Amino acid sequence: MDEQEAVFMIERIYVKDISFESPNAPLSFVQTEAPTVDVGLNTTSNAVEGMDGLTEVTLTVTVKAKAGESTYFAVEVQQSGLFRMQNIPEEHLPALVAVHCPTILFPYAREVVADMVGRGGFQPLHLHPVNFEALYQQAQVQQQNYTTQ
Repeated sequence: MDEQEAVFMIERIYVKDISFESPNAPLSFVQTEAPTVDVGLNTTSNAVEGMDGLTEVTLTVTVKAKAGESTYFAVEVQQSGLFRMQNIPEEHLPALVAVHCPTILFPYAREVVADMVGRGGFQPLHLHPVNFEALYQQAQVQQQNYTTQ
């Protein structure tokens, strides 16, 4: 029996989309109230048409800093990667896409967020590391609870 070796390889990492807003500048620079910072994460994936085994995974990081009704800044980064995934058992693909790929992409997105916030005139914001495996397991439990109700 001739089994082919499993392949998981990074082909390319890139910024797909980026947005920075500071709607209340320059007033937000003199605010004394510390803002609350909300961080959102979302991962999507698409097989690349015509490229067997190539999948684009996009990690979207959204950050909003607000104090009351005043928005200091809002950043959204879509950090993408092209990943070659071949001869991988079907049951392992969801974890690769939801855990391993975002774990690879997150440090790049984190750097872009820090850079954009700093270029916007604010102290660079360094996001805390994210445990994508824990998020994936939590989503699996929620989905299981939802389907059993």
